[in-house]
Amino acid sequence: MAGTIWSILPPLVAIVLCFITKNVLLSLFLGIFTGGLLLNSFNPLSAVGYSLEKIVGSVADEWNAKLLLFNLIMGAGIAFIWKLGGSKALADWAKTKIKTRRSATVWAWLLGVIVFFNDYINAAIVGNVTRDIFEEHKISKEKLSYILDSTSAPVATFFISDWIAYQLGMIQKGMESANITGVSPLSAFLGSIPFNLYCLFTVLFVGIIAVTSWDFGPMLKAEIRAQKEGKTKRDGAVPMLDVDFELGKPIETRPMIITFVLPIVALIGVTIWGFYYTGAKAGGETLIEKLGNADAATALLWGAFAMMLTGIAIAIGFRLMSISETMKTVLDGFKLMLLACAILVLAWSIGSVTKDVDLAGYVVSLVKEDSSFFLIPPIIFIIGALVSFATGTSWGTMAILTPIAIPIAYKVTGDAWLSVTSMAGVVFAGSIFGDHCSPISDTTVLSSIFSGSDHMDHVNTQIPYALLTAFVALLMYFVYGAFRISPLILIAFGLVLVILLARVLNRYSIKRIGA
Repeated sequence: MAGTIWSILPPLVAIVLCFITKNVLLSLFLGIFTGGLLLNSFNPLSAVGYSLEKIVGSVADEWNAKLLLFNLIMGAGIAFIWKLGGSKALADWAKTKIKTRRSATVWAWLLGVIVFFNDYINAAIVGNVTRDIFEEHKISKEKLSYILDSTSAPVATFFISDWIAYQLGMIQKGMESANITGVSPLSAFLGSIPFNLYCLFTVLFVGIIAVTSWDFGPMLKAEIRAQKEGKTKRDGAVPMLDVDFELGKPIETRPMIITFVLPIVALIGVTIWGFYYTGAKAGGETLIEKLGNADAATALLWGAFAMMLTGIAIAIGFRLMSISETMKTVLDGFKLMLLACAILVLAWSIGSVTKDVDLAGYVVSLVKEDSSFFLIPPIIFIIGALVSFATGTSWGTMAILTPIAIPIAYKVTGDAWLSVTSMAGVVFAGSIFGDHCSPISDTTVLSSIFSGSDHMDHVNTQIPYALLTAFVALLMYFVYGAFRISPLILIAFGLVLVILLARVLNRYSIKRIGA
């Protein structure tokens, strides 16, 4: 049943059950089990064995294992920041500098744009820096998780990061598939940025929402709850990271801002150095080449370890904790991340299942090479979104679609530059859109973790915002396919449309809710 319509079933079961039951762990496992049934002639015992092997394989994968350890050690680093009073000191500082809800959300948005070199570390840093500030100003966990998710991958896809190095490789593969020569992958990447409309609109839309507070849909309800009832998370929510509950009261004898700043600086500094060191060690002359060869998982692991060690050094050096209390804090920090790690493992596992059932191959087979170019950009965008949503991976979707989309466009148009730049941008946009909406995406999970949000609450409140910017991007792709208008004009027109739609939906939601 691999490569047929049946291959849709495993991710469909997982995603639908996530929304119905709100139980992510059970839903993901049942999705994996469904794949096991399809691949083992509906033998339940064989399906269970297959499911367990997929989970073991996800844990045993070197990249995944490093990211799991990164999360656990990051939890220890967060625990020290909390227990040593760093979060309290930051909150006290924020009272004097960040005095309004608007300034808090704008600060989070700007920080999300500044921390551009990796999407995972973006969510970790911005979440840790702003989580207590948002709590102080009674801004919902859902709003913070949205800001984290919508400034991490979209920003990383534009600036110097491990994402760009990966995307250059995908563009090169696409040009090789189409037998296109004479176009530099780097110049093609730069040319693709104006076509990455979903990411452009999303990053700008976060800023618009931060400045105007034109929330709508479930997010507006969450914000009203936070403002009127003082509840930054809904009753019954299961936060992915609940520092207050897990760690108890912080040490208040000497709350120092340094106990927050130094661990974060260690995290950032060592991670950046790790990117450069592992990339240079693997070979490469230019910065882009070194980023392309960098071991991102190792760099993140080193950064988290440096963060934890800094916390330990402060605790013992300032005699704020005994050695036994220090070790207990490390273990308590690990416990913070257990639910998140379990969800990540199952998300990776169902991604592996979708590969086994060849879901991507089936979806891609629906595209015909003799299509009119008018339809090619929107079709590729939609397929990228569907594959990414179902598999939970934007990088995997890019790897699948880029070598297919570029040759299709080149065959129809005969224009090498247009085919490479437009298709690369469209594929990147669709891949990240689907990833944003998917409850089984690791970046979606990480945004829930570092905001302290209930995972499905994050997904439910983010989807309407993602759909708005994706809808506008899709319209612009239709316009481009029909008239080949400059993408810069499409960006300007699309941004105006995004603003108008946001205002209309905000007013409609306020009227409907009666706020």
